[in-house]
Amino acid sequence: MGTAAQVQPAAATAVKRLPPWASLGIIFGLVSAASILTWGPIGVSGTYPRFIGAILRRIDPAYATANPYLEKMGSLLKPESFLVLGLLIGGFLAARVWRVAKPAIERVHAAEHSTRARYMNSFIGGFLIIFGARIAGGCTSGHIISGITQGALSGFVFAAAVFAVGIGTAKLIAARGN
Repeated sequence: MGTAAQVQPAAATAVKRLPPWASLGIIFGLVSAASILTWGPIGVSGTYPRFIGAILRRIDPAYATANPYLEKMGSLLKPESFLVLGLLIGGFLAARVWRVAKPAIERVHAAEHSTRARYMNSFIGGFLIIFGARIAGGCTSGHIISGITQGALSGFVFAAAVFAVGIGTAKLIAARGN
């Protein structure tokens, strides 16, 4: 009887816990699957043309209703719009709760000699990313998160391409000493 009592604690400690990133990954996957089952595939880039469409419907309703793309994108009141709003609010609240300092602006490109140039380049880059996402039929959250959750080959290929290009770009920047 004494042997069983000695073996049991050793067996209990032999069970390993998942690392936090794996536990959070599983939770994220389950929430993503529930979201897809409830609302369908979700992403954020569609919110921007919906927002523009909502503005144009107020300014020039005839143009907005005659535009097939804006009609296809539909109303602003979709789950993705609330996701974008939640991302903005969550980021703001997290920064306030944990009192995160405003990050220093890194000048990645040698041509950026001012904060204004950095913001302008960031805005142009962000616009191009959204433009490209709409041409591609979705953004990284749509293609990677929803795509991989649904087991779509395109989601896996896109994720591999994003990471490959990201790693290559980071190595290139590091090699240049920036």
